[in-house]
Amino acid sequence: MPITFRKAFSSFLFLPGLIFLAAAIAVAPAKAEATSADLAAAREFISKLADDTFEVLNDTRLTQDERDAAFRALLHEGFDLEYVSRLVLGRFLQQASREQMADYQAVFPEFVINVYARRLTEFGDEVFRVTGAVPAGKRGDMYVQSQLIRSNGAPPVAADWRVRRQDDGFKIIDLKVEGISMVVTQRDEFMARIDREGMDQLIRDLQRGTIATASADTD
Repeated sequence: MPITFRKAFSSFLFLPGLIFLAAAIAVAPAKAEATSADLAAAREFISKLADDTFEVLNDTRLTQDERDAAFRALLHEGFDLEYVSRLVLGRFLQQASREQMADYQAVFPEFVINVYARRLTEFGDEVFRVTGAVPAGKRGDMYVQSQLIRSNGAPPVAADWRVRRQDDGFKIIDLKVEGISMVVTQRDEFMARIDREGMDQLIRDLQRGTIATASADTD
């Protein structure tokens, strides 16, 4: 069943470059390659998460605070935000002190949630479809393939969600839009900021809400 979206979904697709996958996958314990049952379950996971999200966003009975709170819960449910927060630091993950990591990991989930809660409420009519799923390497990850069908007649936008099965169910750990990993994009932005200004300044900027997620225009 197609899901009605809004125009700014292009911004949502460019989720904060979420993670530096190459480093993480290189050290992750090996798992069995995804089975056909895993692929079907991953497709259902993405479809249900999208359906639930936009049901909340389109519920006119909710106040804005109630809508944002519900969206926060869904994002926590769908994304491995702790995993993401570590990976976007790249090489600085090993250099940060325990105190810095505690402060950073405390604010990173809210940074992601606030940006997308604001953007998603601006959406116009678009159609999102899950189109397939394929294994991603030999560690059990999967790419759930999807398209954003745009009402202006422009070519569809391809979005591939990297999903990993965990003890508490599936979690999204990366997103590729037209083949570009949003993980790497955000990692590069964070690393450049730390190079220029240091880890403490990155944390302060996240706390103040002065950093936007990595994005691009797909119109």
